[in-house]
Amino acid sequence: MAPPPSRRSSQRWWLSPDNRLGRRLLVAIMLFSAVVSLASTTVQLVADYQSEVHALESRLEQIRSSYAQGLAQSLWSLDEEPLRIQLEGITTLPDIVQAQVDSSLGTHYVAGQSPPPGKALERSIPLHHGQRFLGTLRVRATLDDIYSRLWDRVLIILATQAAKTFLIALFVLFIVQRLVTQHLATMAAYTRGLNPAHLSSPLVLHRGAREGSLHDELDEVCSAINEMRESLRQELDVRQRSEAANAFLAQAGEVLLASLDLEKVLPRVASLCVGQLCDWCVIDLHEDGEVRRVSGAHVDAAKRPLLEELQRRYPPGPGSRSLPGIVARMGQLRLEPHVTEEKLRAMCADEEHFRLARALGIQSLLVVPLVARGAPLGAISLVSATPERYGPAELALAQELARRAAIAIDNARLWRQSEQAIRLRDVFLAVAAHELRTPLLPLQLRLQSLLRRARSGASVELPRLLDEVVSAERQTRQLGQLVDQLLDVSNLSAGYPLELRRQRVDLGELVAGVLEGMQQQVAASGSEVRRELSTAAVGWWDARRLAQVVTGLLHNALKFGQGRPIDVRVTSREGSVLLVVRDHGLGMSESETERIFERFDRGVPERHYGGLGLGLYLARRLVEAHAGSISVESHPGEGSTFTVVLPVSEAPGVAGGSNAVG
Repeated sequence: MAPPPSRRSSQRWWLSPDNRLGRRLLVAIMLFSAVVSLASTTVQLVADYQSEVHALESRLEQIRSSYAQGLAQSLWSLDEEPLRIQLEGITTLPDIVQAQVDSSLGTHYVAGQSPPPGKALERSIPLHHGQRFLGTLRVRATLDDIYSRLWDRVLIILATQAAKTFLIALFVLFIVQRLVTQHLATMAAYTRGLNPAHLSSPLVLHRGAREGSLHDELDEVCSAINEMRESLRQELDVRQRSEAANAFLAQAGEVLLASLDLEKVLPRVASLCVGQLCDWCVIDLHEDGEVRRVSGAHVDAAKRPLLEELQRRYPPGPGSRSLPGIVARMGQLRLEPHVTEEKLRAMCADEEHFRLARALGIQSLLVVPLVARGAPLGAISLVSATPERYGPAELALAQELARRAAIAIDNARLWRQSEQAIRLRDVFLAVAAHELRTPLLPLQLRLQSLLRRARSGASVELPRLLDEVVSAERQTRQLGQLVDQLLDVSNLSAGYPLELRRQRVDLGELVAGVLEGMQQQVAASGSEVRRELSTAAVGWWDARRLAQVVTGLLHNALKFGQGRPIDVRVTSREGSVLLVVRDHGLGMSESETERIFERFDRGVPERHYGGLGLGLYLARRLVEAHAGSISVESHPGEGSTFTVVLPVSEAPGVAGGSNAVG
């Protein structure tokens, strides 16, 4: 159990259990210093021993030079007393324990004690009087005193070195603890306590002014730890943002998949963006050349009425200078990191518009286009009251949201189109059944009448029989025309081209022939057909296909002419021939004229006027197959004028050849 802070502070810092490195450092310094001290002491001891021995030898040499002559004189004069005095004087010298004279006469004079064996140094000095040998002086010295002095010196050196080494080690340990160890402990504690909740707090070493004046290795380690912390913080931040973005996109995906009703889904998407991506959001859709605002949301409930007022009073119209309208039409992303008042005023239509936008709070703006299959579908506008709100991560998230929203919008529109196509198909099938039954029923009645007469044995007059056959032939031709229309539309829908068999055709004669064959229908409509047919309108065309075009235009004029006169004119001009069919009946609005040539489109209810809605569609395709053009001018209540322009240039190849035209 760790001691309390007060007790730990009273402990010696080198005895602290947390100072393991310091203790190991102290032991290492002591051991190393001890080895060095022993080695140096040994070297010094050897040197001192050699010095002491050399000094002893010097004293022995001094004895030879100082006492040898006097001793020789005493022996020559046989004066023993001076001899003994001199020997006693020799033994008083340091380390000299015995002096002995052996005369040539066999006498021995000794002063001092014999040294123990193995610890003595002996020197023999011959004594001469002139040329006469008188004897030998033997001087013995002991090494015990030298050893004693050396041992005392060793103890002093070792004690001094040990004290010095210990003090130096303590000082080094203090310096290391002060400059290194405590900071290492701080680093260890910081690293051990590092967790996601504290990644924003950097590691700080509380070093003194003198310590921190120079950049050293501790600062390098501290910087490395802080760099690692910052890297972890950034990685964790990226991961958290990525997880939040994935969760946001998953939630947005659930919202987008919840329904195909855009009026319900898009407001929920706008509300989902508020708070996470922006302070307020609006979504605009681009449909039929117009931009329509479908939803909006604001993070502040008190400002939502302002947003509704902005949507009501300043919708993104065709000439709008607002970025949402421009992006919805052009399909290009726009980012305004900092919207100044000048920029905001340039985006607004008037001063009131500027006031509303500023009250809603707009400092940064990101408008992301909704694009599917290369076509712009609208835009999502993300607005923040904070400048520089949108960086690369927010931009990528907004683009991914826009991509998924665009796919959902495109799917919803495709579903709506498929629903309309299914309804249109059902209506077409009902109308086609009715149209096919119209010629079949009279034909069936005529055939049944002839069959009953034949079975009853009654005679049938030839003129009446011919009338019945002519009527039947007309009805079968009408039925064949309906079937041909269905086959042509089927081939075009399947991607097969229309086949043309070109030949030299006089368009005036062709129109006259078609009118001749429609006399009964013209009479039934009550309309007068006024002709103006040129005899020089000749070109290389497919007669049967052009007859379909003329028939379709005349049927349309008779159907909607309301019994008023119909003008049919064929004129030629340089390089082309014009066919004009004009009625003075119902007429059409501008929106109806834009789609009158579409497949299955009638512009009027089928229950009142009937028809398959294919005549004008096939007429346009057939005219275009001849490299011509067809157009209409109409106004409600003033009738309609259809104009066909056909080029008269001769087709290459042999006349009567066929061309497949898609």
